[in-house]
Amino acid sequence: MAPRGPFAAFLGAAVLILPTAGLVVRDRNASHTAKRESSAERDSRLHSCLSGKRIVFIGPSTSKFDYLALTYFAEYGNWPQAEQVAIGAGGEMGPNPLYEWNVRNVLKAGGYLPPDVKAVKDVAGCNKGGGTETFMRYTNHILHNHEVCDCHQNGDWKGVGDWYNSTENRVYWNGNTMISYFQWFGDIVSPRGTLDITPVLGTQPAALNMQCPVGQFPGQWAWTMSLQDFITNVVKFASPTHLVISAAFWPSPPSTDTFWDGLAQAGASAVQTTGGQVFWRTTPQRTDHPPTDPSSNVDTTRFTQSGWKVYPAQQIVAAFQGQRHNDEIYYDFTHLKPAAANLLA
Repeated sequence: MAPRGPFAAFLGAAVLILPTAGLVVRDRNASHTAKRESSAERDSRLHSCLSGKRIVFIGPSTSKFDYLALTYFAEYGNWPQAEQVAIGAGGEMGPNPLYEWNVRNVLKAGGYLPPDVKAVKDVAGCNKGGGTETFMRYTNHILHNHEVCDCHQNGDWKGVGDWYNSTENRVYWNGNTMISYFQWFGDIVSPRGTLDITPVLGTQPAALNMQCPVGQFPGQWAWTMSLQDFITNVVKFASPTHLVISAAFWPSPPSTDTFWDGLAQAGASAVQTTGGQVFWRTTPQRTDHPPTDPSSNVDTTRFTQSGWKVYPAQQIVAAFQGQRHNDEIYYDFTHLKPAAANLLA
């Protein structure tokens, strides 16, 4: 039976239990357990829990894949589990979107990607993004015009630094469900974008005039904000019911009380109008090397004292992993394979 997303279960007021063999979501309504729902039945019920929710993820690529797993579920009603997943109403199949190299390797091998994803797009003043542009265009395409993506990255990973013109702000709408992701790379890259994203964050989203195709960069940013200012001025405007923040492996200032106290206050304020919830997401890590996650050193007491909850992603994945090898759980040093990634969506 496929994992079914504890975050989606959070939305449905579920109780999380972490046994030694993996993660079990047990509903407060015992009738669901008594009738032993099938995976499809339970996915259908959890899918309905997304109605009316306004969910915001902030963080690095690990948070982006939480977003992509949840938007795939919102779009298709099931989780992206297999190497090849449904990507269209006509039965088209494509690479699992939960890892960039799944898409890039298919492109290199000459495998199938939708023609619009592979089409050459030459726009004056717009800088292309190579293989990452293909990944961004693909993950936007399979959401069927339900997503706005102010997205670009140039060049392959070569270490922590602001070397890639990296920009990634995604907003997904489907009916009355809004899910969004905003890039934050700790001390290295603050939230930024190439156009004003707020028109798509209101209760009635408006169209945006994108200067460049998805995955391309117009050469400069229209705005850059500190994380606290971004949450106060943009995220709060979006009226989130759920706000999930993570620094993960990017450098962050664990000893800078002013920064973290300001973040705690900004997060709590952002969900005050909706009576929503704000979470600090912990970071799953491989066990075959010493911990390298700076955000694990953050004192979360200031968050919980401000009404936040700690979303125990690290503990969820560790319980799911059990005695399995790290390579069964992680694609690389950081990113989770679908079986584990879908647990967190």
